[in-house]
Amino acid sequence: MKPAEALASRIVATVLSDERGEPVTIEDWDIPPRQGAHDFWLHTSAGREALEITRMAEQDTITHAMHWRKTGPGFEATVSGLSSAWMLVVDQEVKATALTEKLAEWLRALETEGITKTGKWDGERIYQHPITNGLAAAGVLEASAVAGPPAGMVVLSYVSNLKSRPAGDPNHTANELTEILKLDRHQKDAAKLGRSGASERHLFMWVDMHSRWDVVRAFDEGDPTAAPVVDSNITTVWLAVPTPEGAEVLRWSALHGWRRHNVTA
Repeated sequence: MKPAEALASRIVATVLSDERGEPVTIEDWDIPPRQGAHDFWLHTSAGREALEITRMAEQDTITHAMHWRKTGPGFEATVSGLSSAWMLVVDQEVKATALTEKLAEWLRALETEGITKTGKWDGERIYQHPITNGLAAAGVLEASAVAGPPAGMVVLSYVSNLKSRPAGDPNHTANELTEILKLDRHQKDAAKLGRSGASERHLFMWVDMHSRWDVVRAFDEGDPTAAPVVDSNITTVWLAVPTPEGAEVLRWSALHGWRRHNVTA
């Protein structure tokens, strides 16, 4: 059982146990020889309920981030022969190969020329200076020398094409839930729950902190009032943002609408 799945199942069991005034226990179900079944059974005095656990995430953003962590220099690198520390802002949708190979050469050359800030955002040098052009082609929006950290330290931060959200609109959460449930992978989640034959079928979605920051922020706008469009194979949707203690949860069902829980699990 994966840690995120174990935590999610405990959160659901904790909320339902408190709500119903009786213990709700968990049975791991998606194990050999039942691969492809829903993830867990929830056992209650009234019978079994099905639980499937997944993530609300933008897969392209996650794929790009994983590429840079694996192939690129990561969040920090050390380059010998520099007189300053450097900070780079990088577009992670660009392949990491060029920057990985040329990082040290380019930064040393910039210091030799006395250039302390350049990159794709450098309107003066872009299309004119070969190192600026190389950095820009490698996805570097800005490379700047910084005072304070040890010379040779290179700190990288990454930007992605994250979704925006309308300020002050709690229904952004409901609207995005409707859209993401249309994806094939979540249609398959719904089908798993449908095959369970249970009368209560729960889909639990961790909200990815990196690629769905728009939904994370929308949690702060209050509880949604709009109903999402949800496959009939799903009776309850749980959206959860991790906290140090467990999770902040928004939970929706056709019967009860939206409810909020701050769960320690």
